Amino acid sequence: MNYSSGHWHAVLSSAELRARPVAKVRFGERLVFWRDSSGKPVCLDDRCAHRGAALSLGRVRDGQLVCPFHGLCYDPTGRCVKVPVEGDRKIPEALQVAAHPVAEGDGLVWLWRGPAVDPEVLPLLPALPRLALVEGLAHGETTSTWNGHYSRAIEGVIDYSHLPFVHPNTIGRLTRNPECSVTVEPIADGFRAWRNADPPDRQFIELIFPNVWLNRIGPGYVLAAIFAPVDATHTEVYVRWYYPPALRWLRPLVDVVGRFAQWVVFHDDLPILASQRPVSVDDADGDKLLPSDAALIEYRKLRRRLREELPGNRRDEVSREAD
Repeated sequence: MNYSSGHWHAVLSSAELRARPVAKVRFGERLVFWRDSSGKPVCLDDRCAHRGAALSLGRVRDGQLVCPFHGLCYDPTGRCVKVPVEGDRKIPEALQVAAHPVAEGDGLVWLWRGPAVDPEVLPLLPALPRLALVEGLAHGETTSTWNGHYSRAIEGVIDYSHLPFVHPNTIGRLTRNPECSVTVEPIADGFRAWRNADPPDRQFIELIFPNVWLNRIGPGYVLAAIFAPVDATHTEVYVRWYYPPALRWLRPLVDVVGRFAQWVVFHDDLPILASQRPVSVDDADGDKLLPSDAALIEYRKLRRRLREELPGNRRDEVSREAD
């Protein structure tokens, strides 16, 4: 079977996934992430098959996830392998929870969204997207939840034309002329865009499809945002600021400046994001896009292509709960 119609989505930071299981809502679904005995990330539905308790309230023991309610143990495939209260009696096959393909790369945990995948053919899945722009750089990170669909949030950060209007006291002050012309070019995992008034060898943005944004501010300095879909009206955003490794000794100062700067800039966007209707860009056929929206037009083309490729021509790669 061909899985080219699916995609890897960055859904949480590797730094979050330590010894204990982590609960997350992604695409409107309650999930639990944890690491097996080899350190690889695992993702299961966050609901014990026995009586519905959240597995994320349990613990990891010997590479298995232990339910906090009655001690049922689940392996990385979601199969129940031990029921302490039943002794040596055979474990019913129905004691199984859904497992979801996950992988790790670039300090991120990626979740596969697409056709149902037989674990036996996982090697056929496409390779993880590469964040080549930040290879070798040090970084700091912060996380916040935005009130809005992740597709609208992404469009906000690839839109050059809004800067002088939404950010007049910060980054918008650098734009003296509101007239905006944007160039877009394809790259391996998405596209690159820049404002024609700026030298493309200095500042540009990249969208690593479907949900990672990179802003190359200058050589060795990159601002990044990972837009993890929570549900229809919420997005968990991981903001990273990358800098040369030679400056690691300045990390406490860099982190303070980075956190403050990203809050000041993105804070302006939040009321606009929460106000946009329809909630998802996939329902926004009534939007009248302009030539200055070149990056948004390319993003919507990619999303449209994805919807058309999915089995049954589903409208979105996310579940209806996250539309």
